[in-house]
Amino acid sequence: MPGRTLLALLGACLAGLVLAAPSLALDIADASPPSGAVGVPYSYTFQLSPGSGSPGASWSIDTGALPPGLRLSSNDRTATVYGTPTQAGAFSFFVKVRDAPGPWVCCTEEQFTIVIDPGLDITASSDLPAGSVGAAYGYQLATAGGNASAWVITSGSLPAGMQFTPDGAIVGTPMQAALSRIVVRAVDGSRSASKQLTLKVTEPVVATGPAATAVKLGRQFLMSFAVKGGLGPYTWSGVELPQGIGVNPSTGQVGGRPKVAGPLTVAVQVTDALGTSGIARATVNVATRLSIAGVRLPVARDGKRFSAKVLTSGGAGPFTLRLAGSKPGWLRFDSATGQLSGKVKLKLRKPLVVERRTKKGVKRIVTHRPPLALTYNLYLTATDSLGQRSTQRLKLSVRP
Repeated sequence: MPGRTLLALLGACLAGLVLAAPSLALDIADASPPSGAVGVPYSYTFQLSPGSGSPGASWSIDTGALPPGLRLSSNDRTATVYGTPTQAGAFSFFVKVRDAPGPWVCCTEEQFTIVIDPGLDITASSDLPAGSVGAAYGYQLATAGGNASAWVITSGSLPAGMQFTPDGAIVGTPMQAALSRIVVRAVDGSRSASKQLTLKVTEPVVATGPAATAVKLGRQFLMSFAVKGGLGPYTWSGVELPQGIGVNPSTGQVGGRPKVAGPLTVAVQVTDALGTSGIARATVNVATRLSIAGVRLPVARDGKRFSAKVLTSGGAGPFTLRLAGSKPGWLRFDSATGQLSGKVKLKLRKPLVVERRTKKGVKRIVTHRPPLALTYNLYLTATDSLGQRSTQRLKLSVRP
């Protein structure tokens, strides 16, 4: 009885040794991972050769790197590379498998290469050729790395009057200035590509300046320019600004305190949101103090034609002239030109009558006396468009 028991125990031990014997050495099944393409989901599964390894094996990348966008998932006897590639190229790496911990821990590794093709790519520049309001527009999108079978706008919209065709063409006649940003998607089978595009539709920008403005030297002034067309917001800048004068970049108002007299030219440029610009000019008449030039009127002679002209200096026209004082009736004054004129006519004095007694009676003697010389005080007042006023006394002497 004891002998049988010993044999039974020995048999059980031998059976246990047989059952615990290690499996075949770890071995990754021969494989060549397929190629992938940028932007296209990718998946491939590595696995152990039949009968190799033990349950609970772990997988990892030992040397090298997977294509960007892919990663490895370990699952006992298999491991899956999956994801969406983001970069083209040939990527080599070593896959390592390690057996579950135990008395027969073993590992192996093998090199693989995955090639990622460039994939589908939209070749258009991000900034499309600009269009013009009222002008027919046409632009055909294209792809590299494949022929897109379908196109669609996934975000944004085209300017009014334009459309996007299924074959990737942008056509139409834009109706107004616009800045459009769209995202287009091209599809070629399982591959696709997307890209953001910008389309500008421009319209002539027309800037206009105000009528000529007058200002006193050293005084502040403000004038406004206007703009139409284009696409706001607008930005104003100086092109030709006299010393002491500046421009508001957001409103187009020009102002300041001129430092020199005379007609000054102000030129500004306005630029819209699309980069289209226009230039406008205006004149600023900078005036000095208004005065009447020193005038000494010539002597007026009885029976002769009289002519004289008074002049102003400084100020800003138009001017208003007014003559006051004790004017003779024959004198005419042109308030527009400052011209004094007329035919001089002095009033005759009453004759001197003397009566004398003679032998024959009383005799009347009439003596005609020449007219007397006269002097008139005249006052000339000049007013300019700025409200400046100057008055000058004029002395008019009339002689026989």
